[in-house]
Amino acid sequence: MDFTKWYEVKENSKILILEKEELNFEKYKKQKYDYIYLNGTLEYMTIDQIKSIKQLLNDNGTLFIAVDNKIGVKYIVGNKSKHCNKIYDSLKGNFEKGKLYTKNELDKIIQELGFKYHRYYYPLPNYERPSMIFTDNYLPNKNSSKINYNVIYDEESLIIQDEINLLKVFTEENKFTEFTNSYIIELSNTPIDENVKYYSFNNMRKDKYSLILKMKDTYVEKIAENKEAIEHINNINRNSKLLKQLGFNVAEEDEEGIVKSKLIKLKQLDEYIINLLEENKINEVYEIIDDWYRNIQEKLKPDENGFIENGFIDMVFENIFYNEQEKTYILFDQEWYKENIPIKFIIYRSINNLYAHNPKIESIIPKNEMLKHYNIKKDEYKKQEEQIQNEVIDTKKQEFYSKQYNFMINSEELKQIIQDVKKLNKDNIELLEGVKELREKIEHKDEIITQQKQLLEEPLKNKIIRKIKEKNKKG
Repeated sequence: MDFTKWYEVKENSKILILEKEELNFEKYKKQKYDYIYLNGTLEYMTIDQIKSIKQLLNDNGTLFIAVDNKIGVKYIVGNKSKHCNKIYDSLKGNFEKGKLYTKNELDKIIQELGFKYHRYYYPLPNYERPSMIFTDNYLPNKNSSKINYNVIYDEESLIIQDEINLLKVFTEENKFTEFTNSYIIELSNTPIDENVKYYSFNNMRKDKYSLILKMKDTYVEKIAENKEAIEHINNINRNSKLLKQLGFNVAEEDEEGIVKSKLIKLKQLDEYIINLLEENKINEVYEIIDDWYRNIQEKLKPDENGFIENGFIDMVFENIFYNEQEKTYILFDQEWYKENIPIKFIIYRSINNLYAHNPKIESIIPKNEMLKHYNIKKDEYKKQEEQIQNEVIDTKKQEFYSKQYNFMINSEELKQIIQDVKKLNKDNIELLEGVKELREKIEHKDEIITQQKQLLEEPLKNKIIRKIKEKNKKG
């Protein structure tokens, strides 16, 4: 992704983006640049080459370095690096072409380059197609719904673990920045604006629904990624106004051409529920969901058949801030609206998303059990959900991300592969023993041929006498 889509570059800036193939910098020396972006180029460069690039910046210029993490979680689960011949080689530092670095190694390179200021960005799943970008001013916690992204793997990978779940384990141990997949580093001799703390992108959506979220120090904003998506921005603002009229507390403010809200420092409802589940507070989980359900029923007023005129289907738990002390809810990011729908569809989507983003809770409360608690059958609204996804999702983009799951292998498949390898090894041993026996026979072929030749040349009388003697000895 072009960094100018998410990074706020100054107007009329001169920008140079260098890909890995562009290691001849002579043709760029005729002018100075405000921004230089090394897109997967560091792997092939020496420190002296990077210093040469630095000379192409003007006095207030900024250098960006985008690079994969040598020990990123994707390599731990079995992704094959394009810089290596085999899976896991990156972890060992066995690089065939180019070279990757750990965060500690990058810190040393930054120090050697001599810039006064630097800032790390942590894109997931990687810097080329980020679904989200974290910074040191905003890092995820283990139960954050934000650590949910579409994985991307290289050819010849063999994925034997769940990358996202493993990253959550590292996050719980405060190791997110060490094992994240990629880094984008901003370097400058002038102070770096750290106002934006977090970014997210809609990588699988159709263009008309593609937005970019920017979380800043005091507020959050969503902007259209392209001209087609401006109408979607306007729809979200219309939804916010209607929700306020219905009595809901909504984070978004009225702003033309942008979705904007103050930064709210409360837990999201999904995170609050997950924390309760981890503490095995089952009754409290149902109490909070029941209370939320009553709240929306009071305001949306379903008819005798359970249908509501204003179907705000984005009232899922991750789109709600929860004030634990006041027992109140603040809605945000209400993108989707459908007229005349069952109110149970909203709770179905909320529960479905909760389990999709946090599969580990299945062992605490099975999803079907929670759906049953609200008189919802397992697949009662599956078709409606699929229709919504088909409207929003870009088929070609979905196909790209779906292909990544071909590299994954579950525990049963892995077990079968190990058994097959063991059997193959046993067959190989038997084959080698047979080859060894055959080789020994071949080595003594001259002796055997001589013996047979002598027997053929021996007179018949001698043969008869020899046979009689042999028989008598046995006799």
